[in-house]
Amino acid sequence: MKTILAILFVAAPFSANAITWKVIGACSETPLYQGTAAADLSKSVGDNTIQIFDANKVNYTGVAEGISSVNDSPVGLDAVEVVSDTLMRAYGWCYSVNGKVPLAMPHKVSFTSQNDELVWFYAYSTNDKNQWIDMCVPGTKIKPDQFCKK
Repeated sequence: MKTILAILFVAAPFSANAITWKVIGACSETPLYQGTAAADLSKSVGDNTIQIFDANKVNYTGVAEGISSVNDSPVGLDAVEVVSDTLMRAYGWCYSVNGKVPLAMPHKVSFTSQNDELVWFYAYSTNDKNQWIDMCVPGTKIKPDQFCKK
């Protein structure tokens, strides 16, 4: 029993010194990328994201202010789904920290501890009759054909 406790006390600091992170696309809950990383708590989520993505060779386009593409995901008009004459969905990358989507851009948000979880996910915002009715809805909820059908 003492051996088990000693192992837990030795291992605990290692797991507590790194945030967990993952990147989820539009078509599957299975992460495209995932891992742990020691975050610089004095820097923004955006700055930490760039550092994490670069260190882990994530194929992305973006800056600390936001990620526009991962694995060559569509951007601009290619990231718009026209559902009807009055309904469309605009897709892009959103993030959450500890399961909550901040209202601020990632360069304006900071982690609070090394126990935080960062998730980047391909999401949509819906426009119905020129009114935005939601934002950052994970694409996996509907798995849109234009991104997921092979």
